[in-house]
Amino acid sequence: MNKGKKPPKDSSPARYDGQENRRLVLDAALRVFSDLGFEGASTRAIAAAAGIEQGHLAYYFPSKMALWQQVIETFARQGEAYLRAHLTPDALANPVATAHKVLPDFLRTFASNPRLTRLMLQEFSVLSARHEWVVANFGQPVWRLLEPLFDGLQAQRRLAGAEPVMAYFTLIGAALITFGNPELIARLAGVEANETQWVDKAIDHMLVPIFASA
Repeated sequence: MNKGKKPPKDSSPARYDGQENRRLVLDAALRVFSDLGFEGASTRAIAAAAGIEQGHLAYYFPSKMALWQQVIETFARQGEAYLRAHLTPDALANPVATAHKVLPDFLRTFASNPRLTRLMLQEFSVLSARHEWVVANFGQPVWRLLEPLFDGLQAQRRLAGAEPVMAYFTLIGAALITFGNPELIARLAGVEANETQWVDKAIDHMLVPIFASA
């Protein structure tokens, strides 16, 4: 026996974690796309932000468009999934109580990821193939989920007399602009717009016309 002799070091290469690397690429792509926009973002910049070689990017995503779509898919489904889980027929039978619970939580998904919110705002604002894709895959499905709730609020004489579609898009527009630009708000007003207390107050303010009587 070789007492006291240390076992040989494991010389096998470190385990390759493809899923972790893929996540790093998606995180980096979200940062670059939200800062520079789709046209301004390059695969070179995204690879550098992810800490990988540019040539390795194609292993995960065959094109910049495919990467952009996967960024949206990965990070934007949270809010839609929340709505699907909570806007049940039983919940929609009591639209005011459901709106008090669901709408603040839904708006917090905008505040929780300002980079994604800014990216979505960019794509909603400019007509393009990407705009059409975002509208078809996220804008319309979310509106269809919330439409019965807003119809119910109108039937209860809420929404301050506005039509459901007007009330919805006014609310979503306010959330996109406010929660997608915390750095701008900080520069203009010296306010930390991503702090929980500020976010909660902003959401309360956005929802005032939703619950106001007609």
